[in-house]
Amino acid sequence: MSGDEGTINKSLYRLEYATSARSKCKGPKPCSGTPIAKGELRVGWVVNFRGISASDSWRHWGCTTAKFISNMKSELKSADELDGFDALKDEDKERFRKAWEEGKVADEDIPETARKIDQVSP
Repeated sequence: MSGDEGTINKSLYRLEYATSARSKCKGPKPCSGTPIAKGELRVGWVVNFRGISASDSWRHWGCTTAKFISNMKSELKSADELDGFDALKDEDKERFRKAWEEGKVADEDIPETARKIDQVSP
């Protein structure tokens, strides 16, 4: 968050570490609906309900798609402007900056729950 009192969000998007294990991933299938563990890096966005900012929806950092990053880039000039960015560990800041530049999350950041299981015939 910014240092200004009264500033709620810098943008509609936010990066943070999950404060509990109650959030479910709203990313693409097959991961959609799986829990986001407490302390895990997650990215969220504000969901408007009838024109009122209602709540945040979350996805695992690794479930952030190229389209999602593109949408963030259309709103923000740099990765550092993202709400919550300043509170991240240095290594997570670098992961996010790299994804911002490349337009996609690194393959090693994609959780197992988001990987399609290949059906192998016996």
